[in-house]
Amino acid sequence: MNMPCCRPCNRAKALAALFLVAVLLTQGCGAVTPVPRTLDTLPKSIHPASLETLNFSLTSPWWEQFNNQELNQLISHALTHNFSIRQARARLEQAASLAAAKKADALPLITLETRYNRTQTELETTSLNTFSLGPAAAYEVDLWGRINAGVTSFALAAGASASDLETAAMTIAAEVARIWVDLITAREQLARVKKQLEVHTTVRDLLELRFQKSMSSALDILQQREIVAQTQAKMPPLENRIQQLEASVHLLLGQTSGTGLTITGDLPETLPELPHNGLPANLLALRPDVRAQGQRLMAADWDAAAARIYRLPDLVLTGNFLFQDNALDLLLDNWILTLGARLGALVFDGGQKKALSRQAAAVVEERLAAYEEVVHTAIAEVETTLAAEKHQAEHILLLTAQLETARQALAEARRRYIKGLDPFIPFLTEQLNVQELEIRLLEQTALLIKNRITLYRALGGDWQAIVSPVPKEMP
Repeated sequence: MNMPCCRPCNRAKALAALFLVAVLLTQGCGAVTPVPRTLDTLPKSIHPASLETLNFSLTSPWWEQFNNQELNQLISHALTHNFSIRQARARLEQAASLAAAKKADALPLITLETRYNRTQTELETTSLNTFSLGPAAAYEVDLWGRINAGVTSFALAAGASASDLETAAMTIAAEVARIWVDLITAREQLARVKKQLEVHTTVRDLLELRFQKSMSSALDILQQREIVAQTQAKMPPLENRIQQLEASVHLLLGQTSGTGLTITGDLPETLPELPHNGLPANLLALRPDVRAQGQRLMAADWDAAAARIYRLPDLVLTGNFLFQDNALDLLLDNWILTLGARLGALVFDGGQKKALSRQAAAVVEERLAAYEEVVHTAIAEVETTLAAEKHQAEHILLLTAQLETARQALAEARRRYIKGLDPFIPFLTEQLNVQELEIRLLEQTALLIKNRITLYRALGGDWQAIVSPVPKEMP
């Protein structure tokens, strides 16, 4: 009675031994792998003279350096609820799940098969019932590393999706900060226009009183009325721009317009200290978009290796361990063990596999060009924003000096007009000049702040600690 029980156990051990041999074969074969790439250094074609003069790093999110709680809250909310970031996070989940599923290709496939057949003819009064039950397994021996290449490619694609999420966060944070600056600037412009309107209206009323006393001309009054109307005409476009910027902020925050957004902050009076002139040597590690392109390039390398492997022979081992009988009560007393191996090799396919290999190689070339482009773009962005900040700061200094001189000229023109030494036109001209310079200085200051935001975005940063952590299934 014990013999039928032991035989299935021995056959099961034999089946397990067969798959152990398959694993050993896998370890013993030489795998086809792509040539390793080094993506943590700049391409040889890029050697900026200022490369070694800047070692830039951000130990905290860059927007916190502005010391503005309102800005911190806006960006924090956007990094959680923004639609683009939510989509990027979902794509990361998809890529991580695919990479985890791809790992199963390296393991045996085990299924449980049950069968029932009933055979009966029209002339026979009896029927034949056949029952079978047992596990079946299949395992592809990774002779040349094709399975490993696929797993590695999917893992790199998942890593690129993680970098895409960081890139989305980097872009959204900068966009929120820039619109925040534009909104504050537009509101300040509107406030100044309203103050200018009050001043112009007061001057118009005074001119009308002086006209009644024959101390001013009708031309003076008409010119001042024209200025009042011109100032009033500036208000609707500014109000419209404010509404558009508020709608843009709502969209970036993942909200609907009219949800009670209040922005009451002021522009920073001073900017954080500018990094030393030059480019960071670790720029490629700090920029998530550069990392994403590098990971996609390496994934294409592994795909190309897998395409070459497809032209080589493959080995698949199969095994079935079945209990079967024509009576259900005798099922466990009868067993069948089948082991098999299939070694296949490509003989002729009309050049399909060769064409697919060339296509994979062309994808590598495309990804390489895309990687080099994003690297050149990153370096150009840093260099141009550093230069722009330097020249913009100089421009603001000269503009401030010009405004101070214009205010002195306005004071002198007012004094001379009141004393009757000069007509009204010089006073009016200097007044308009001061107001124009004040608005221009405000706009240029906002431009300087936005340029710094662009610089921070160009430099990248440690976004892995800012956005949500990668999924648990992440390889």
